[in-house]
Amino acid sequence: MNFKPENLLHIRQNRPLLLALAGVIIMLVAAFVCGSMLLLTLLPTSPPLSVMLVVSGTNQVVETNAETVGDLLDELGLTLNTGDALSLDVSTPLTADTVIRLDRARTVNVTIDDETETFDTLFTSPRDILSVMGIIPGEKDRVIVDGTEATAMDLLLWPVPATNITVQQAVTVNIDDQGVPISIMTTAPTVGEALFEAGVTLYLADNVMPDVNTPVTADMNVSIERSQPVSIVADGVTLETRSQGATVADGLASAGVALMGLDYSIPEETSPLQPGMSIRVIRVNEIVEAEQSAIAFETVLQADAEMELDQQIVIQEGQNGIQQTNIRVRYENGSEVSRTPESTTVAVEPINRVIAYGTKIVIRTLDTPDGPIEYWRVLRMYTTSYHPAALGGDNVTATGKILTKGIVGIDPKVIPYGSRLYVPGYGIGEAADTGGPRRFALWIDLGYDDSNWVSWSKYTDVYLMTPVPAEIDYILPE
Repeated sequence: MNFKPENLLHIRQNRPLLLALAGVIIMLVAAFVCGSMLLLTLLPTSPPLSVMLVVSGTNQVVETNAETVGDLLDELGLTLNTGDALSLDVSTPLTADTVIRLDRARTVNVTIDDETETFDTLFTSPRDILSVMGIIPGEKDRVIVDGTEATAMDLLLWPVPATNITVQQAVTVNIDDQGVPISIMTTAPTVGEALFEAGVTLYLADNVMPDVNTPVTADMNVSIERSQPVSIVADGVTLETRSQGATVADGLASAGVALMGLDYSIPEETSPLQPGMSIRVIRVNEIVEAEQSAIAFETVLQADAEMELDQQIVIQEGQNGIQQTNIRVRYENGSEVSRTPESTTVAVEPINRVIAYGTKIVIRTLDTPDGPIEYWRVLRMYTTSYHPAALGGDNVTATGKILTKGIVGIDPKVIPYGSRLYVPGYGIGEAADTGGPRRFALWIDLGYDDSNWVSWSKYTDVYLMTPVPAEIDYILPE
């Protein structure tokens, strides 16, 4: 820049004007600053926001002047740990309806086949925790959650957050059981426990390779060489022995046990001898017993034309006969198992009881308040009475006649419909109706109108009036 003397002279000449101008500018700046400060002082301050914060399921409302989610967490002293889940990014601005969810991760120890991994996770269910690790326990795997053995369903429905999970994965063990191949999946620690778990029975003399105390490893091969143990139960004694024989008979012979007469064994003698077989010897004897039983006599009714109707007399008493049966009784090991009849004979014939009953009909006359009547039979009957109102207004009888006094209900097997009869205190009636089942056959129900009904409930002589019917039941029911 070139500075000329005439420029300096120009500045000196205008110096008062420049100073005045500078003073004005300084005053305007000062006034602007003061006004701005006064304006800031007079403006109202923004109220704090109410924000919903949910930490691991616990709700709380926070009053804050923070502008972002991150600012709020800093204000509350909340730090985000590894594995925690925050529902909103930390840079998200806060508003009056903001809801922030913070789920804290838990430390979980998971041991898979003696290798333990510790990590933080939001999951509480042992099934979810294992799934995150890519582990789905098999049916034969052993899972222990916080010291408790768990099934597959338990893993899904575990009631509390899991902390320590142990998974022992089942391995394959191949068993050659005397030529019979068996493949099992097991978590048993030793060969012996694996065989027991698989239901493989071992006997003392069996040879197992490798030894039963050998730890189980994956794809292990186990061979069993079987001995021939035999258990024999005979004569109340159990004999534990071993045999190289091929059949049950061989096993019995080697033990010095003989079958005699009807004796037999279970299994039978010709059955192949199997390792661990139990043989029972059944001792059999039979005897024949004679049993006597009564032959009931029969009661025979015999008509007597000289004896009056409804009279009976025993003309011969009955006597039971005797029947003898020979029974073959079979005993097995001292207990009776069957009784088989072999022959039956009659030792004493029964004698029938003979009762004579009268068939002679005698017609007699009875004087009544209504005049004399002729009757041919008298029955002692239980007497009741009825009227239409007692039947719900029904006044039509079984024979179609109208129920009124003079109509009586009976058992038609005892007194046929249409029979005329006389009941003292009631008068003459006609058998024209019947009723429901009764406890005994000799009953009669006296009919009335509603207006003249009289209650009956007693035994009464009933006179069957002439004429005598063509068919007569000489033997009355009980």
